[in-house]
Amino acid sequence: MYDFQAPYEGTLSFVENDLFVTLKRTNKDHEWVHVIKLNGENGYAPANYLTVATCSKIEEIKHIDDILKRIASKRSASRDQAAVIENLKESRMKLEKELEHLAAKQMYELTSLVRHNTRCTFQQAQGAILETLKYMQENVLHIPNGIERMLNTDTDKITMDIRRGGIDSHHLDRLVGLIMEFASDQETDVPEETWNEMLDLTTHADRALLIAALERHDCALLLQLVHRLQAETSWRKRKPILAILFHALQLLPTFVNVAINSVLPSELARDIQAIGTAKDINKDRIYWSIRVLTVTLCCQESLSFAQHNELGENLIALLVDVLETESVSIATSDEKDQECLTITSAAMHLMLALYRQFNLVSSENNPILLCLANRSMCDSLIEKILLLYNRDDDPIKQYLGDQNDENQADSVSSLMLGLFSGAETAKLFYTADLEVLLDVILRRLTDYGPGDKRRSDALQLYHAILRVKCPDYKKGDFAKCLKVIRGESDKFGSPSTAMQQDHHKLMQIYNEFPDFLEMS
Repeated sequence: MYDFQAPYEGTLSFVENDLFVTLKRTNKDHEWVHVIKLNGENGYAPANYLTVATCSKIEEIKHIDDILKRIASKRSASRDQAAVIENLKESRMKLEKELEHLAAKQMYELTSLVRHNTRCTFQQAQGAILETLKYMQENVLHIPNGIERMLNTDTDKITMDIRRGGIDSHHLDRLVGLIMEFASDQETDVPEETWNEMLDLTTHADRALLIAALERHDCALLLQLVHRLQAETSWRKRKPILAILFHALQLLPTFVNVAINSVLPSELARDIQAIGTAKDINKDRIYWSIRVLTVTLCCQESLSFAQHNELGENLIALLVDVLETESVSIATSDEKDQECLTITSAAMHLMLALYRQFNLVSSENNPILLCLANRSMCDSLIEKILLLYNRDDDPIKQYLGDQNDENQADSVSSLMLGLFSGAETAKLFYTADLEVLLDVILRRLTDYGPGDKRRSDALQLYHAILRVKCPDYKKGDFAKCLKVIRGESDKFGSPSTAMQQDHHKLMQIYNEFPDFLEMS
């Protein structure tokens, strides 16, 4: 601001337009400021002689780096200089954190803008922004430092205070407020537009914001959605509520645990049965009720005794009817009905979820097996489960939390094993069906190595089939596979737990069917 000649020891002389970096204040004298010149010279300067320069944080970091280089170039640093160096490093670290926060904020705001001006979800918008920034980094000369920082932002670690400053957060707070306000008066209708807006946010907005909103006040919003569904008779309003629940329940396993302990499973089961037995089936309505119930059942919590009865054989019989009748209507129609295809797939997924849920209580007397044992044929169900098993596809795994958990039970293999636990259900497989299944099992025993759960499941299933069907189909090939598995302990040394289980199952097969030993 002005030239200054140092009058005392420890003060610093300077001329107008000299630049300084302010050091941490160690004295209580507000008239003097501890500063350091860009040449590395430090001391105190009178506060009334100084003014704040227009300088970006990036430029300030560069000045600090230049000063540190100058100090480092000197042969030895005094004790005072060591303290100054530490001071400068702390200032630099603080500036870096501020820049990281700014880059995260800008990244989040840019993603929100793209989401609001397109039909992308928040994750899709984030991916588009990252790809655009990568292109700019690789192909645009002199890319601004700020954009590079945005590209290096860990989007999963963006803080909630930044997220709450976005457009979606304000919309979400407004809608949650409206829905919870109507909760105090059950006779007041929530407008259809509110539900549709909420659905749009649930399917497109930032997951972290949605989780925070749903977790608030012991999942009060989630429970309110369930109560509103129970009270709502209009399909136009019921549909968005079901869709909201379907997407919301997949955000966090806690939400599914809350839902299964509410009236939701019973409400959905009653709705499916009421629609399914009506003269004119509302396919859209039964589809959404089936899908939400499927997600609700995919948790570690088991159904209550009352829910167990409400979701028992009557519901299962209806689902099997839906599978069979809708599949027949598709097969006999000139044009395939996409709605029917969707409903039959959804019904199959619910059957898998129900079977898994009943097994949590007891592996015996599973209502699904009891229901199927009374039927002479279930062509569509058998066709679908064979297709899923052949593709190694577990459609409800995506709803079961950790999809990478290798020890997680495969719902398709589990139901397949149940179907061959007795002759009454095994009879549903025709000879051609059984041969297709045996081909898939043989392929799994051949392709998958020791310790692979898929091979263990296939071995267990083959044992179950032998007990109820005793098929001769490709028996020689199976004998060769069993011989290879038997010799693994010699080849691999100390067997793993999974290998030990396979060998135990193998010994059971040899004991019950000794002709396999003779063939090998």
